[in-house]
Amino acid sequence: MADTPENTTPEATTHDTTSPEATTAGIQPDASATEAVAPELAAQGPSKLTRWIGNFTHGGAVIMLVIAFGSLVLARYDIIDKLSGFRGFMMTMYPFAALAVIAVIGIAIGMLRKRGAGWRNPLALVLSVVMLGVFYTQVIAPARSAPFMHDISTDVDDPPAFQTLTLREDNLDVHDGDIEAWRSAHRESYPNIEPVIINKSPELVIADAHALAEARGWEIAEYSPAAGRLEATATAGFIRFYDDVIVEATPIADGSTRVDMRSVSRVGGSDLGYNAARIEAFLNDLRASN
Repeated sequence: MADTPENTTPEATTHDTTSPEATTAGIQPDASATEAVAPELAAQGPSKLTRWIGNFTHGGAVIMLVIAFGSLVLARYDIIDKLSGFRGFMMTMYPFAALAVIAVIGIAIGMLRKRGAGWRNPLALVLSVVMLGVFYTQVIAPARSAPFMHDISTDVDDPPAFQTLTLREDNLDVHDGDIEAWRSAHRESYPNIEPVIINKSPELVIADAHALAEARGWEIAEYSPAAGRLEATATAGFIRFYDDVIVEATPIADGSTRVDMRSVSRVGGSDLGYNAARIEAFLNDLRASN
């Protein structure tokens, strides 16, 4: 006899897969398992791609640091010439900028994948940003603010002439060999670089200048109190670029002395403002000592 609705057992109805309860139970995700995915991924550490980028940026930053500071140190102690050391240092600027960008990409990938960025990408980013700051503050900003000159004098009409030290042969090349072009650029760029007047004899003034030069660690090439003349070599920057300096003391009719000074870089087109700053500081100190 066929089953009637009355004869249908309760167990049969409980297996009705079309019921809302059964359907819901079949597709509902495990909430606790989903919440555990992110911590599990983080526990696995950075992804293979992030680790590869980190190895590249960190290794590249270390190599660039070695090249940059190695070039500076070698040039400082004259193992290589000054300009080669400076160029080696500046050559690393663009690689550092590229490494910073790549490190940021590596960090972003790690965050998006919720696997972390590791320590190499952040370290490479910090090193690169610090070095870019060094390039800007020590070279780029001074170069933008200083005139493109390397020969500075208190007297542009008749600059003190070196007798013991030798003036570089290419001294006027940046001005196309035209001394009038140098004079014009000098007057425009450094109108306040002027001689000073000191109420002492030339011999005593040069003696004071000699003491100041020695206190600054300059290498004295000529010291002639009777002639009112001092020639010396100073250094600039970490590389210790050599700059030749001459101080001349000329007697004035009233018994005082006019002091002129000239400072010339041995190499390079721009001195980043070092020579003008040296003259101003030296003459201020010389005047203060009297």
